[in-house]
Amino acid sequence: MSPAIITLLVLVVAIIIFVSDRLPMGLVAFMVPMALYFTGVIDAKDIFASIVNANVILIVAMCVLGAAFFKTGLAWQSSKILLKYAKTERSLSVLIFLIGGVMSAFVSNSGTVAVLIPIVLGIAASSQIKPIKLLMPLVFGATIGADISIIGSPGNLIAKNTIETFSKGSLSVPFFEYAKIGIPLLIACSIFLYFFGSKLIADRDGNTQSDSQMDYSQIPAWHRNLTLAVFILSIAGMVATDYIKFLPPMHIIACCAAIVLVFAGVLTQKETFNSFETLTVFMLAFMMPLGAALNSTGAGEMIANAVISVTGDSGVMIIMASLWILTWALTQVMSNTAACTLLCPVGWTIAQSIGADPRAVVIAVFIASSVAVCTPMAIPANSMIIGPGNVKFKD
Repeated sequence: MSPAIITLLVLVVAIIIFVSDRLPMGLVAFMVPMALYFTGVIDAKDIFASIVNANVILIVAMCVLGAAFFKTGLAWQSSKILLKYAKTERSLSVLIFLIGGVMSAFVSNSGTVAVLIPIVLGIAASSQIKPIKLLMPLVFGATIGADISIIGSPGNLIAKNTIETFSKGSLSVPFFEYAKIGIPLLIACSIFLYFFGSKLIADRDGNTQSDSQMDYSQIPAWHRNLTLAVFILSIAGMVATDYIKFLPPMHIIACCAAIVLVFAGVLTQKETFNSFETLTVFMLAFMMPLGAALNSTGAGEMIANAVISVTGDSGVMIIMASLWILTWALTQVMSNTAACTLLCPVGWTIAQSIGADPRAVVIAVFIASSVAVCTPMAIPANSMIIGPGNVKFKD
């Protein structure tokens, strides 16, 4: 059996297991490169090579920065100030949507939702608004806002890694490359939410208790000031790397920022290691060899040829739309990180086969995988509001 066929079989089996949810995602992610190794598709050194990938390091370091941002109360403070300016249900839902969107562009969407839930519940109770009316916009905003920068979610970095790896370094992804789609999408959704959101979101009682709100009174003011300064400088540095060549790479800047915060005592060692999910690191690091195998064995080209033979001469837009719909459908029933990891390499190969811009197609696949708002299991943030909002699957 050829390496290409073996790689395709591994891809299909991985998708089936991810969708069935019979095994832990981290275990499946680890099994994929092991299967490729024992079937002779990749070498032993390729199994763990992606653990030191710059994009994996970047997301770990940014999780540390995000943890400091939440721990010091910066997220809570900024949200409380902004929410004072909204009075009606519609204005509150849109403002919560935008706050979640902007915050999740720079820190994890799960962390954004977790820290804002108590605030939103308190506002719902004091305003006599059903919690679900405000919690659903929060989750949607956090999900869509993650599409603004390259650090919004793991999928952002998976797409970035695919583009840079498959182009052999000839193409790069600037810090706000995705904002060309993310910001218009966030604005369009906020307008839709303002005019139609209240009618579409269920009118159901929920839990308006906000006792889980953290007490930030014991946090030293200089911890907040230092965290804010480090956060702003690190983001500015990452953006500037596209224009100032002597600056270190993004992942080095993020690591330096994380070191400063831990050294200053803003985060303890335990809090630092708890700030990032091992599952996220596993999904990123251990699924990358599959993408590389799809490219090197010609399996990706086989998929591309199959797609082209089915769609015929339908044109680039129809093929891209088909790939977008496939990715979007998969991400509702399996991890959006897994869907993005599996299909970004496929998108690249299809783009090359039809003469489209590979970077545009990969970004389209990533955007499709990020629109994970239809089911509770698509992303962890969706499941966080089930209890407090009394959210049902059909919502």
